[in-house]
Amino acid sequence: MAHQTTDEIDLGLVFKKIGEQYRKFLLWLFHWFQFVLKHWIIILLIIILGAVAGYYWQKGSTGKNLATLIVQNNFDSTSYVYDALKLLKTKSKQGDAKFLKRYGFNTEEAEIADIEIEPIVNILDLARNTKDEDRTLEEYMAQTDFEDDILLSEVFYTEYKFHKVLVYTTANASNETIEKVIDYLNSNELLQEVRLVSIEETKQQIKNHEKSIKDIDGVFESYVDSNSTVNPAAQVYFKNNENNNLHMLLEEKRNIMNDIEELKAELIKYDGIVTVINKPVLHYSGSFFDNKVVLLPLFLVFLYFLFFALRGSYFRVKKMAEENKR
Repeated sequence: MAHQTTDEIDLGLVFKKIGEQYRKFLLWLFHWFQFVLKHWIIILLIIILGAVAGYYWQKGSTGKNLATLIVQNNFDSTSYVYDALKLLKTKSKQGDAKFLKRYGFNTEEAEIADIEIEPIVNILDLARNTKDEDRTLEEYMAQTDFEDDILLSEVFYTEYKFHKVLVYTTANASNETIEKVIDYLNSNELLQEVRLVSIEETKQQIKNHEKSIKDIDGVFESYVDSNSTVNPAAQVYFKNNENNNLHMLLEEKRNIMNDIEELKAELIKYDGIVTVINKPVLHYSGSFFDNKVVLLPLFLVFLYFLFFALRGSYFRVKKMAEENKR
């Protein structure tokens, strides 16, 4: 019975202590609420000044604005594109006004913070480009000296069709900055001449393929209608081969039509040395802890509160020390 009474008393003390702590917490909240009401003008001023300072701080820093470009490098220009982006990154960090002005970039306030480029790995691209016996896949592997990420090594990146470009900018940049980067890559005069030649060659290839399809259609027409007029080459073909070659001829026609389709698709992309496949949009990629416009005011308000909290603690300890001396 006594044991039960003791348990009841202990439980009552626990609830009493909880109630005391709850009242202390409410008094603490009430105290700080009164403090905010008393100092609200100063706190508001600190928030405004902190937000303005955070804005200019973030504006002048490297920032976290990012645009991702998926590009196709035409006319064997991959090495040029990698070197050109490396040069642009260096000149932007150095603030080379003459270079930046030449390509339309802002010379007073930095726009570009960093640029990264890497190939989009596609094993099929490697397989298509290593059919030559003198350049086998095994030889490529040997040249990489067993790098950690072997497929992303410089030995291979020229073989890939698509590449990913990451453009990090400061707060001074906009989507126009991304257009400037693309225009800069397409400004090489020599490769522009190569582009024009390649366009004409591709158009001629398409014409030759279309003529080949017409010739094949003419062969079939002559086979179906023996009275039709066909060129001598078609007649010789059937005189010296069996009719089952028609199946091979159909297969050849399908291959040629696929080639025409691929060439026309590539021709559309030949509007520049570098063709942007996606629609890049500049966006803020940082986390909440990178947002100085918000974090700086909160930090300053915290310091203001901390100052008065330490001040109050100091006076309480001082009062206790004076009472002990009496």
